[in-house]
Amino acid sequence: MSAARAWGQPLASAQVAAQPEDFHVTEQLGFSADGDGPHLLVEIEKTRLSTAEAMQQLAAHWQVALKSMGYAGRKDRQAITRQFFTLPWPINDDWPPIGAIPTTGEGALTVLSIARQRRKLRIGALKGNRFALRLRQVDGERSALESRLRQIAREGVPNYFGAQRFGRGGQNVAQASAWFAGKRRPRGRNERSLLLSAARSECFNQVLSARVAAGDWNQINADDRVILDARGSHFAVAPNDLAALHRRAAGLRVHPTGPLPGTTRPGLGLTDALMARERDWLSPLQGLVDGLIDKGVEADRRALRLAVGAMAWHWSAPDELLLSFSLARGAFATTVLRELVEPV
Repeated sequence: MSAARAWGQPLASAQVAAQPEDFHVTEQLGFSADGDGPHLLVEIEKTRLSTAEAMQQLAAHWQVALKSMGYAGRKDRQAITRQFFTLPWPINDDWPPIGAIPTTGEGALTVLSIARQRRKLRIGALKGNRFALRLRQVDGERSALESRLRQIAREGVPNYFGAQRFGRGGQNVAQASAWFAGKRRPRGRNERSLLLSAARSECFNQVLSARVAAGDWNQINADDRVILDARGSHFAVAPNDLAALHRRAAGLRVHPTGPLPGTTRPGLGLTDALMARERDWLSPLQGLVDGLIDKGVEADRRALRLAVGAMAWHWSAPDELLLSFSLARGAFATTVLRELVEPV
């Protein structure tokens, strides 16, 4: 789908992530290591390796079972990324050394730190990510770009799922549709999870794009379900709270939500008006909605707006922009960039 933009067309063209060194991602767990326990919490830096590939390389080198390892989130392959893994390690055994780990192919993997941890890391167990990007060959008016950056920092951007969620050419959604129609089966648990995630993400983006076009993607309406910024807790709008919620929304502390379709669960609490509005927007994707329900995926909500934290920028050359910001977990740097530049 061609998703609507909140702040107008991109103001420049630029090379984005032309090389891994142009795209840095640092995982922010939001907690410190326990200091004891049967696991090791390992911070690594990787280049030209997916999260799965880095886990495989580390498991093989340290001779631990891959399935016993844990991680909080997947990170880009074509980037320099820092993230955490857990793996079981005997209490009385010496820790493995810090430093570079031999890898196959062009990838690089370095262990940065090790600490004891009581529990295995689970997906989603992180606060967010810090991004540092170098945009090359920027072709656009500097003052207009900086004005747009200030607007993004002040008002946020639509919280779209990024293109990487959908696979090359959107093939994950097409494959999910084929699966739901009984024309194929996923190859294992990982592909099943990937296709379900792509289907839900497509549905969410459809509704978000409709609300961006309607102009209320960043506004709290009386019928909305509201979510706390960077939190999973969401709630209905009480009539007496609407004015206060408008003030909190202006400060990016709360956001309206959109659907992650699936089987209805207790406590979701949607109004008839909101359900009707979203049902209408989702009607072109009814096959995906029905498939998600049929596969037993539990319905949930996601923030329609993404707050962009600690944004900073400077020009390292007349046509080279260095940009940094923090995003909550589950958010995509590409959703920020699409409101600013057109990749070339």
